[in-house]
Formats: sequence, C-alpha cells, structure tokens
Amino acid sequence: MTRRDAAPIVVVQGPPGLGKSLLLDDVARRLGPGRVARVDPDAGDDLGAVVDDILAHAVADDAADPPAVLLDGVVRPDGEGVRAALRSVRDHDTRLLLSTRTLPGWVTSDRLLDGTIHLVGLPDLLFDSSEIQQLATRFRVALSADDLAELDQTADGWPALVVAWLRTRRTDATLSARALHDLIDRFVRIEVLGDLGPADRALLTDAAAAPRFDATVLALLLEDHALPAYTATLIDRWATAGRLVPASDEGHWRLPLPVRRCLLAQLDLEQPGRRTDLVTRAVRLLVARGRTTDALPLVVDSTLDKATAGSVVRASWEPAVARGQFDDLLPAVNTLPDDVVAADPVLLLLAAISAVAPPPDLDTFARRVAQADRLVDQHMLSGTLLTIRCFQMVLARARGDAAAALAVERMGQALIEAAGDDELREHLDRIVYFDWQTGANRLATGDLDAAETVLGHTATQARHHGIAWHEANSEALRSYTSFLRGDLAGAARQTRSAAEIARRHGWADNQFTDHVHLTRGALDLEHGRTTGVAERLHRAQRRVDRDAVPPAARLALAWSTLALLAGDRTAAGHAELLTGDDYTTNRLPLNRLLATIARAYALLARDDPKAASAVLDTAIAPPGHAALLAVARARALLAADDPLAAGRELAALGDLGAVSLTVRADVFALHVESALQRGVSADGDVHQLLALAERTGARRQLLLPPLLRAALTGGELPLPPSGPLSTLAVELAALHRANTAGAPALSERETEVLLSLDGPDTLSEIAKSMYISGNTLKTTARSLYRKLGAADRYEAVTVARALGILPPVT
Repeated sequence: MTRRDAAPIVVVQGPPGLGKSLLLDDVARRLGPGRVARVDPDAGDDLGAVVDDILAHAVADDAADPPAVLLDGVVRPDGEGVRAALRSVRDHDTRLLLSTRTLPGWVTSDRLLDGTIHLVGLPDLLFDSSEIQQLATRFRVALSADDLAELDQTADGWPALVVAWLRTRRTDATLSARALHDLIDRFVRIEVLGDLGPADRALLTDAAAAPRFDATVLALLLEDHALPAYTATLIDRWATAGRLVPASDEGHWRLPLPVRRCLLAQLDLEQPGRRTDLVTRAVRLLVARGRTTDALPLVVDSTLDKATAGSVVRASWEPAVARGQFDDLLPAVNTLPDDVVAADPVLLLLAAISAVAPPPDLDTFARRVAQADRLVDQHMLSGTLLTIRCFQMVLARARGDAAAALAVERMGQALIEAAGDDELREHLDRIVYFDWQTGANRLATGDLDAAETVLGHTATQARHHGIAWHEANSEALRSYTSFLRGDLAGAARQTRSAAEIARRHGWADNQFTDHVHLTRGALDLEHGRTTGVAERLHRAQRRVDRDAVPPAARLALAWSTLALLAGDRTAAGHAELLTGDDYTTNRLPLNRLLATIARAYALLARDDPKAASAVLDTAIAPPGHAALLAVARARALLAADDPLAAGRELAALGDLGAVSLTVRADVFALHVESALQRGVSADGDVHQLLALAERTGARRQLLLPPLLRAALTGGELPLPPSGPLSTLAVELAALHRANTAGAPALSERETEVLLSLDGPDTLSEIAKSMYISGNTLKTTARSLYRKLGAADRYEAVTVARALGILPPVT
C-alpha cells in the first residue's frame, strides 16, 4: 500500500472494530511527513471542493508530488462529495486512501482487476496467529495453547475483540471475563449487526445454523425464504459487505464466530428447535445427493437424531480416512452414542482413529479395533477388514511387538493374494494403506532394502491415484529408510516431498511430520552441521509424544550424534530420556539397537567410554546391521584409548560390500583413527575414506574422530590437489569451529556479497551490480573470508555450502 506502484485508490472496508483507521494511520506514517493530507469526510457534497483546494495549494507550493488524500470513516461513500473527491484526486494524479463500513458502488470488479483500486476487506483485517502472538508480547501476556483456543472462539481474530480479551489477561486487568462477554455481545448486536434490515437479518440468522457453507448448503438452509435459485450471488454480497470470511480453499464460507454466536443465541431464544430442524433437513438432502463430506460439519455442530448422524459419519469414511481428512470426521464420531458406534465396524474404526489422536490412548484404540474385528467376515476381502489388519499392525508396533505385526501382515497379505482384480481395484485405497504399514514393519525389523522397495512402491501408487495422505506418510517414513541406507540425496528429496504435501494440505502439525523433522536434523548432522539442528530435533520431539508409534530411538540417536559433534551434554540428556523402556517402540529390533547406540554415544559425550562399552556389550544387531554396532563399539574403545581392540572389532566385519556407504565411511574413518592412535600408516584406509566422503557428501565421519580431524585439517594426511575435496581441510576446520563455537555471524552486506560470489560475475561486475566501489567490495570480501576461514572466493563458497549458509549444488 505504500509502494510507488501501489493502486492509486485504496479502500479499507468492513464492520467496526477491525482497525481500519489504525491501518490508514500506519500507511500515512510510512509514506512520511507531509505526504498525506487528512480531510474530514463530514464535508458532505463540498468534499470535492475541499480536496481540490488542498491539492491546488500543494501544486502552488511547488511540492514534488501532491500529497495522498486520506478520508477516514466515510459514511456515504457513494455520495456526490466522495465522487467529486475521486475526480479531483485523479486530475491531480495522486492517491486516495479511504475507510468505510459499506462497499462503495464505484468499487467494481474491472477496477479491481486492472489495479486501479486495491480493496482491503474483512479477511485481510482479521489477525492471524502470529499477529496475535506479537500483540500478546506487547501486552506482556503469555498465551498457552488453551488460551489461544479460547481467544479464537471469543474473538476469531477480530482486532478490537482480541485487544479486549488480552486486556482481561493482564495483571492490572480491570475488565472481568463476564463483563468482556457482555461487551462483545453488545458490540456485535449494535455495531456490527445493527444496520441489518429485517429480511437480511433473517437470512443471515438461518445461514448461521451451519458452521460453514457453499452455495448449495446455503440454498438448503434458506429454503423457507423466497430466494432466487442462485445463492452464490448472496454469498458474494455478504462477503463484500464484510459478513463472511473464507472457510477453506474449496469455496466454503463462514460467519465470523462472534457474529455467528450472537445470531444463534437470538435464534435459539426466539425460535427454539428451528436450528436443529434447519440442520437436519440440510443434512438429509446432502446425504441424498452424495455430499456426506459437506454434511459432516453440520453433524458435529448440531444435535441430530443418532440414526441420521451415524449414517452421515459412516458414509464419510471412504473419502475422508484414505485422504487424511479428519478435521470433521473424528469430532463427528465422538458425538455419536456408544450403542450406535458399537454396532457398526466402520464407526468403531473411526472411534479407534479418534482414540489415537493426540495424545494417543492405545488401550481404547485396541478395544475399538477388537470390537470391529468381531463384527466383520474374516474370510472375505473388504475395506473394513483390511483397515482392521492395518490398525492391528500399528498397535503391535506401538507395543514393541514386531512378531505380532508380521503375523497380522501375513493374514492381510493372504486376503489380498486371494482376491480378484475387481476386488483389488475396489479396495485400492486400503491396499495402499496396507502396503505402507508393511513398509513400516520392514523398517521396524531392520530390513532396509525391503522397506525401501515397499515404501517406494506405496508412495508411487498413492501419487498416481491421488491419495495424498498415504503418499506423505510413505515419503516421510521412506526418508529415514533412505538415510539409514546411506542415500542422503534420496532422503533429502523425500523429506521435501513429504513436507510439501503436508504444507499443501494443511498437515504441517500432523504426527507423521516428526519423521520429516527428524530426518532433516539427521541429514544436517551427517553433513557435519549442528547449527539449527537442535531446533529441528525439538520440533520432532514435540510431535513424538503425539505419535502412536513414536520414533523415539531414531530421535535419540540424532540427539546423541549432536552431543558428540558439538560437545553438547544437554543434547546427550535429551538422548538418554528417549532411550528408556517407557517408549515401548524401543523394543522393536532396529529401534532397540539404535536406542542402545544412542545411550552409548550420550555416555561418550559425557567422557565415560567404559560405561558406553558396557552398554554396547549387551546389544544384539538385527540382520544386516552388524557394522552399525561394530562402529559404535569401536568408537567407545577408541575413546578408552584401546585402538587394538577397536581394530579387531572392525576387522571382524570382513567384506563391507553390503554395508551402506555412510556406515562404510565410519568403518574406514575409525580404522584411520586406530592407526593414528598406534602411530602407524593408514594410507589405504584414508584413500577409501576420502572416496566415500566425495561420493556421499557426508562429513560427520571425518569430524567425530579427533585425531583424524586434526590430521586432515593440519595437512598431515594428503588431500587431492584438485576437485571437490581439495578444500576439505578448510571445510572441516570451519565445520568444527561452527559446531563448537557457533556459526559465523555475517552482516547483511557480507551475506549479499557471498551470494554474488556464488556466480559467474567478476568482482568488478559484482561491485557495479551492488552500487559500491571495488575497494568497498574487497574490504567486505576480506572480512567475509576471515569469518569463514577461507583464503579466496572459491574456498568461501565451498565453506558456506558446507555450513549450510549457501544451498547445495543440485
């Protein structure tokens, strides 16, 4: 609104209490002193003459540009005075800033499309969560999750109401909660709804019976009124008048909560039972038209007879569960009486899903799944039976029982193999879900190659058939599988895929995202970086306790690796807290090994190698993971200054052909560390190690062994004279310095120069593009090189990539 290319006319329109005047005040302040002329809109038909006189004087005073005209609180925006002011502003080639409650008739679609007018309406003026948090900080009010939920229900982002609510939470508050409620009710009745005519009020009141609606749902609610067939026009009118806000990206709208609450209170008082009648009729007609998903919000929000409610929830099972659309479905099933739920296997499974919504209640989950299992035919493939088998696998893994999960998997697989092609096509969604659970079983037992194959196939099938929920979950789980297999590029690609699907569908806070944050943190550590990793791991940890099958052991290993790289004993404490038996998933074969290694690494971070070795002595590696355990044991033995025992531990591995590249790099790195401790040559192992480092891009293996790191950074071990590893010594020194002392703090100018250095332009060309002298650029570059520990431009870019300041080459 303050840019030079902003629209010449800005209209801020909506009901009272939205901060319209404050917004225009802020615009005026940002435009600068003397750049805005405030005009009293009460001048009526003389308004045009007043504006014209002000602008004429500005021209006569040789002002560089005439000031923008600000009209705040215009009552009659379609009056002749405002139209004359518009003409005057246009004639003087300046801007008009106007606030009003009603939408002017001259704000037309074509003028909005061509950029002549910029309209700021109700959805733009409501506060979002970040703005509420900023305001709460200014008010010195700490907001818990419960506070935010209450504030959302009370104010729904309405600025004046948010401010009033925050005032009641201050230590010096003089406004009680009851008084606030009365004030809000009076404000909405008088200020917001006071100008509604009887006909419009009756329409809006009946519309308030639904928590959200599109044109079809609104038409069903307003059947008692003599309306034209096209209620979309009515929605447009209400939305432009500031009565509605968007409820979704699919064309649904809703009334702001304070407005809806006020209308429903009046409806229930004046016409008891009408709200239920309206909703029941709308639900039945929606179900008859096959629109059960649109009927769900009505079921949740109103009291319906249990038969109608049950049929709506049951019919919504297929489209909702397979695609992760639980927002309305799970609250809806919780409104049903137990006798209705217990008689229907589909409703029982929905109740089971509800039981594992955070925080998960595994006992109720198990009971509901068992109830459903008793009600279905065990010998014929059905979507319900497949879902039961999937849930039984989830439950078995949640209890740490891999054998039970595999036994259930075999039963489900037998059903699928016996089914015909038509049955398989009919139950495709559920088969994809079953395959995802099968992949999770393989990961739990440590069969990484099989897990990769199954999860990759599942993600592809889900993508091809538009099942985004299963695709996101499969990609999230697959990312950690790829990480363990040493495919760091694949793991990064899969986390991006899962995160993008989550962002696109509003699933950023769902349980599966703990795998995404965890893998991203683990990838940073594998590349030798610790900056920002603790924040990533905390994000994962906040979701771990909300996950029915929490990846606690994997998170513990990441924390313990962070502890070793950064010398961070607090990170070691986080690791130890996640390795205990209170996380039953730590009993799964692979998780048991990872938890044991994490506990040992936490002890190493506390300089207790003897205790670490004792922990590892009892560990048993699942098939294919002997090298992972041997590396941990060798690391503990080297920390205890026993290189011969460490060398024997590693030598016992024999052929490393089946070992992942990153673990193989660990083996060679520890061979070199053992040789350095003994004072013997390790040339062969060094060359193998460097080849693996170049192939994988990993640096953790080079940073953790102290003698190896010192030998590489000090030049005692030869590095290739050219190629990607020619600057490895500088890179490792910078990584170690950042991990132990903090990442370099670059100024804004230094960051800008660094970004320019990562390109083809010469220093002279960069200086010209930044509008600075060549000497200034050289001074900034020297400061940048010093902070990064680099000698020249090439080394600076390489180090910045290693530190994550610049993105990797793709």
